[in-house]
Amino acid sequence: MVEWASAVGRDQFRISIGRGDAAESSLPFGVIDQALRGLGFRGPADGKTTRRSPPQARAARLYAALQFLDELPSPALLLLDDLHWADDDSLALLSFLCRRISNLPIALIGTLRPWPHNALDTIGPLINDGDAMIERLQPLSDASSTEMRNDRAGGISSASARDAARLAAGNPLLLELEATSLRRGRALPESDGDAASTKARLLLDRFIGVSAEQMRYAQAASVLGSRFRPVIATDMAGLSPAEGDRVLEALSRGGVFSSSAPGWAQFVHALLRQVVYDEIPPPVRARWHATALRLLVRAGADPAEAAEHAALAGVIGDPEAVAVLTQAGRLAMREGAIARAREHLSAAVDLLMDLGEVMLDSGDGRGALATFRRVLEVPELTDQLRSAAHRMLGRALFIRGSIREAGEAFRSAVVSALPSHKSAAVGALLDQAFISWPSGGPALATPLLEQARQLALECSPTLRVRADTAWAFSTFVGGDHAGIRVIDAAVQDALANPEADTTDFAWSWGTLGTYGNMAKWTERFADATRAYEIGMAAAERMGLPVAIAAVAVMHGDTCLRMGRLGEALRLADRATVLADLAPERAFWAAIIHCYTLNEMGQMDECREWFRRSTALADPDENWAGRVWLLHMEAVLAMHARRTADACALFDRLRALANQLKILEPCIVPWSGDAITAYLYGGRIEDALAVLASLESIAEHLPCRFPRVVAIGARAAFKQAEGDLATTQRLLEDAVVLASESGMPLLEARITHRLGVSLRKWGQDRAARPLLKRALELAEACGAEGLANKAEEELKLAHGRQHRRVTDPDALTPAELRVSNLAELGVRPQLIAGQLFLTLNTIETHLQHIYRKLGINSQRELIALARRREAS
Repeated sequence: MVEWASAVGRDQFRISIGRGDAAESSLPFGVIDQALRGLGFRGPADGKTTRRSPPQARAARLYAALQFLDELPSPALLLLDDLHWADDDSLALLSFLCRRISNLPIALIGTLRPWPHNALDTIGPLINDGDAMIERLQPLSDASSTEMRNDRAGGISSASARDAARLAAGNPLLLELEATSLRRGRALPESDGDAASTKARLLLDRFIGVSAEQMRYAQAASVLGSRFRPVIATDMAGLSPAEGDRVLEALSRGGVFSSSAPGWAQFVHALLRQVVYDEIPPPVRARWHATALRLLVRAGADPAEAAEHAALAGVIGDPEAVAVLTQAGRLAMREGAIARAREHLSAAVDLLMDLGEVMLDSGDGRGALATFRRVLEVPELTDQLRSAAHRMLGRALFIRGSIREAGEAFRSAVVSALPSHKSAAVGALLDQAFISWPSGGPALATPLLEQARQLALECSPTLRVRADTAWAFSTFVGGDHAGIRVIDAAVQDALANPEADTTDFAWSWGTLGTYGNMAKWTERFADATRAYEIGMAAAERMGLPVAIAAVAVMHGDTCLRMGRLGEALRLADRATVLADLAPERAFWAAIIHCYTLNEMGQMDECREWFRRSTALADPDENWAGRVWLLHMEAVLAMHARRTADACALFDRLRALANQLKILEPCIVPWSGDAITAYLYGGRIEDALAVLASLESIAEHLPCRFPRVVAIGARAAFKQAEGDLATTQRLLEDAVVLASESGMPLLEARITHRLGVSLRKWGQDRAARPLLKRALELAEACGAEGLANKAEEELKLAHGRQHRRVTDPDALTPAELRVSNLAELGVRPQLIAGQLFLTLNTIETHLQHIYRKLGINSQRELIALARRREAS
């Protein structure tokens, strides 16, 4: 099948082939890497030395492969033979690519048998989702079987033909084996009705009459794999080089081996190798695998190849076997081949720490717990190793949801590290503070970070910066802005070397992310944008999808505050597209969608994203992300005029924010909405309590947003009292302050409010310029809901009719959103799912996009976007 496809497609495609092999299934990304490298692909680790965690390395490998295929200049055909031998990491990469290449000029054909079953299990969901098709080979017809048998074996008697037909049952391989036996004048074996045993007897028929040394050589070769080095097989069989050459030549003439690349030979069929291997008694096989391990190590073979023999040899206690397994496991970790790394390190039981780390990174919290506890049971552990084991145990417990026990493990790590290993203690304290955030916020994190900061004074400058910035950020979120200068100073190194900082996103925001968040929350939007753009560029250069998704979410929030709603949506969409590679960012991408769509007035889609956010949220009611979730749920309740429900939700939000000490009002901007809900609900005391808290914090803040909200709330109280003059003055002050904030939507809302108030007081002339200004700001931001309200109020104030000038050839906002996703290579079906629209609607949008841009396909759209970025 593979050879036929290669011949047919030679004139139309660049073709590359990857071949699976039972003995080579230990190579991470082996079979598909062969095919990709044949087209010129080099993995992200080939030219970079920056250390990444295994999940980051894995995500980077998958992302780099997709980018490589996306940028191929001509159509390509990937042929994957014997996929049933593919390793789990290859299958993960194959599944990832198959779901994304439908719009690329890439064809992929694979051949496989049903067993081993991993490959077929991987392909099943792809078939169900329409990303792949499977063709099951049918038995040859009687006529075809007869034609093949006559072609291979010539004329045979009628009785022999009937026996052959019954044995083969239309199986081409069995027909080929029968023909070989008949050509040699041998009788066909008796059949017990089992095709597998018949096949084995026909295969072993080739060894009838071979010498003992030839059989020993064939068995040695079968231990090495379907493809092997003759020089190693010769040594294993105990033959001299001359004897080995003679045996190889004889077995090749006998149809056992064929020539391969220089220095290599191979069995003519993988099944022939398998039946020879299965005939070797298990104890002998184990000894030969041990011999193969040592010979391969001396020959300088790939550690992964030698590791397979170490695992099968039963010599796990052997230092050489442990070293080989460890080296192969660590190489696989660096390449992101988590499944293969785990397999190698599981065999090297002396290195339980590495095994536990791989289990932890692959999401197997239960296995990691057991592994690190085994380490802690080892007598006479050094304090440093004991501290490291406790720290990793804490991470494993955190992943399993045992927050209290995780905290205890980190505390034990600190105790074990002190007083001699302060750096280890600081690392454990930083981890403990990190896991405290979701359930305890700054209330739990800040004391731990103060201790870490004190200990870090005697540690490396890098560790001191990490401790200082973590402390500064935690105190900032708690409402104390004393740490802003610390973060400002620390960011210079990260700006100069963003690659080193960006790789930290798997377990933190890094210095760039921390600085960017702090800058946007203090309305230093230019500084935040610069930090995020530098971080995004570094993440894209390094091909780190986890970092790309993290920066997209954080910068999306910045764009939202700056009134760049279209860009905020684009970034949130991009983070969502990467959710399978960066699942920990999926909730936050959904929340940015909610906030942005609410500002745009697209409430139906906002509600859909809220439902998705709820499904992605941590089930813990005290989880920090629930502050954002409660805010958005309350906003939706207000929009549906369910005031009592909104007030109840704000009650829960206030209690949780106070419990977690998330007090900085710019982070989750809920205060103004809460005051409005309480006022509409007649709960004046609650509204005053929120306002008093906001005003007390706003006095010490460097940002304007809380003061604008507080002044607006005071104006509402004055208006309720009938003091219209004071109301107008307060709103005018709020408009001036909002215009200085760099937040045009904030200015538009407060300006609109002042204009509406003046109109209702009979001051149409004064109201008109304010309503016109609010309308212009809202339109510029893409806030359709607010723009419509301002336009209606302007009509009521007898203002000049506002005409919206639109270019008929320009993409509409809906078309632009579809275009942005299509430019990323997202298939129309997935775009429909992400935008909660029908596939027909997406196809219609795409046709309009193509017509307006003068192109004909998504491929041309992607190329156009690349040219635009390059210029």
